[in-house]
Amino acid sequence: MTTTQSAPAPGRADHTSEHAGARQTFELYGRRIAHTNNSDVQQLLAAAHTDRVRPLCMCRPAGVTMYVAKIGPDKYVIKRMPDSGLEHAHRCASYLPPEQLSGLGQVLGSAITEEADSGLTAIKLGFRMSKAERAAPNGAGGGGVADSVAADPNRLTLRAVLHYLWQEADLATWTPGMDGKRNWRIVSWYLRQAARGKFTKGKPLATRLYVPEPFNAEKKTEIAARRLSAWAPMQQHGSAQQFMMLIGELKSIDPARFGHKLVIKHLPDAPLMVNDTLLARLNERFADEIELSQTDDDGHLMVIATFSVGRAGLATAEEISLVMTDRHWLPYESLFDKLLLDTALDARRRFTKSLRYNLAPDKPMASLVFTDTETPTAAFLLTSADDREAVAEIATATGTELWTWVITEDMPSLPPAADHRRTGPSTDHH
Repeated sequence: MTTTQSAPAPGRADHTSEHAGARQTFELYGRRIAHTNNSDVQQLLAAAHTDRVRPLCMCRPAGVTMYVAKIGPDKYVIKRMPDSGLEHAHRCASYLPPEQLSGLGQVLGSAITEEADSGLTAIKLGFRMSKAERAAPNGAGGGGVADSVAADPNRLTLRAVLHYLWQEADLATWTPGMDGKRNWRIVSWYLRQAARGKFTKGKPLATRLYVPEPFNAEKKTEIAARRLSAWAPMQQHGSAQQFMMLIGELKSIDPARFGHKLVIKHLPDAPLMVNDTLLARLNERFADEIELSQTDDDGHLMVIATFSVGRAGLATAEEISLVMTDRHWLPYESLFDKLLLDTALDARRRFTKSLRYNLAPDKPMASLVFTDTETPTAAFLLTSADDREAVAEIATATGTELWTWVITEDMPSLPPAADHRRTGPSTDHH
């Protein structure tokens, strides 16, 4: 649900592209642009938005077509065209690794349909967003736990929605210049922006998504008023009752008078109520994520949930999924995944973290893709050396180099960066 929160301050969020990497140069109306927050450039972008003129990203000699998006009353940004990430140079901020290296390849074009001309995206959900909808099979939805069974590639699970918005918000991308610049204000703002232009069943996703704004004790009354206003349309009863989605950081699961409650950081006065059956399923399905959160004091255990709102304003969880992220809000799945992530971070490398979406745990997926190498390099974690042949075929098919770590052996050296000067500080913002 869109709130009246202002954007992060200029200089912290000069978001010149959908991807947050090194500074890009664009060409628009015959003019070269490197900064989009300037008032004169904003006027230029407003004109291009009205005239449907496409800027060019100059990472390639002939340029790569982009589009101008309006993300506020008077705020315009230049964004990557849908399904065009591979057209950009791999060190460009708008580059996206081949979708076959992550779970995106399974759902793109089926559960996620991007329209290149308008920049709008239609997504199909595999869970209920109202009581009137038929519950998903095998107990998902209506008191179920997300991702407990093999997912339909034609519909996104709750976890897949979080992964998609995380990627669209550029929170799965890392460059050293982002160090120390991510906090909940930045993360929550970009998640809301990522929901813009996304539709499900013809309705804007942003109107059904609630991402808590940063809590401020001095402004708790006005923050609560904005929340109540956002939740008010959902306070219906009977078969017509609508659900919302919430994305936030899980603080604790505490006993309540009836059942339990999920306490969300930055949402101290509005926990999600959870019955004992749902809690038992949650603890079983997401035991690994919960355990990882107990070993990572600096990490963030993210929750995405659908919920209903009662007449008194009480929120009750319908379906829940958890995703573990590190101190930089980068998702990871295991301690081995985290160790590779930490090694790349300590080496001040540039990379994109692969996300699983609907992909089953036993399906191969790159852990991350290095983008500061001569050729994009997909890094795979293997349980056996016998798996190398299968992932080599994936790397060959996607035109990437291959780096593997058999987790029963010592971790090999990371693939060398092509130009170490590119791994230093940059003008990244989140």
